[in-house]
Amino acid sequence: MSLIIFTSLDKILSPLEEHEYELVMAVAQELQSRSIPLILVTNSTRAEVEEWSQKTGLNSPFIVEQGSGIFIPQANCQFIVTNIISVENYHLYQLGCTYTEARAALKAIQEEINKILRGFGDLDEENIQSLLGLSLAAARRAKAREFSEYFITPNRIAVEKLQEIATEYGFKIIAGDDLSLVMGGKANPGKAIEWLKHNYQAASDAEIVTAGLGSTKQDLAMLEAVDVPVIIPNSGGLVDLSFADKDWQISSRTGFLGWVESIKQICRNYLD
Repeated sequence: MSLIIFTSLDKILSPLEEHEYELVMAVAQELQSRSIPLILVTNSTRAEVEEWSQKTGLNSPFIVEQGSGIFIPQANCQFIVTNIISVENYHLYQLGCTYTEARAALKAIQEEINKILRGFGDLDEENIQSLLGLSLAAARRAKAREFSEYFITPNRIAVEKLQEIATEYGFKIIAGDDLSLVMGGKANPGKAIEWLKHNYQAASDAEIVTAGLGSTKQDLAMLEAVDVPVIIPNSGGLVDLSFADKDWQISSRTGFLGWVESIKQICRNYLD
């Protein structure tokens, strides 16, 4: 039996203190020594994932911008991939649209509602730094989007109206209280996971089991796509209401400590 672990980055593993990175790094290195892929699934950009990976030594594929693209390190490709392009040191399998197309979609929606929608492309790094409470370097990485566009959620306009317009143009919107995300209609974390599992399975004679760790409603598609979904409660010990009807395993600890404990338990259950 082979194991693949998918994990959310947002809210669980980012941001971390330096001593917390050490614990996460130990888990990542243990998985790598056992040839267990640890695959990040995130709203974040490639630049943000790379910064995290450099701190932890992670060298597995990763899924960015809510299932818009899969980056596979060329130096660590464990299967033959098709329908991909080369981007710097990666193979890229793209499910969503380009950033230019996401920007065009935002402008089209703006014209439909006759209200200015301010995306990251309209903001400088200092604006994004203030908006997200990040360092300037972190704001620069958040702004380096390739497949989707964050925009400030407008007041007095129903989110459902924005989503309806986006769908008409072949896009979709994930709404948030402060920021919303517009992306290609085919972007989907679950489909990205299925693509990766298919390729890993095609290159292996062993049965593959997939596990996933998430904590927010935006992790729902990822958790629904894996064999072993695990919910990590937030720092207050609460479980997101999106999981209320799910009979899934819930970690007894919160945040990154729950993540560490859950991965160790998954390995004991399926490999040891």
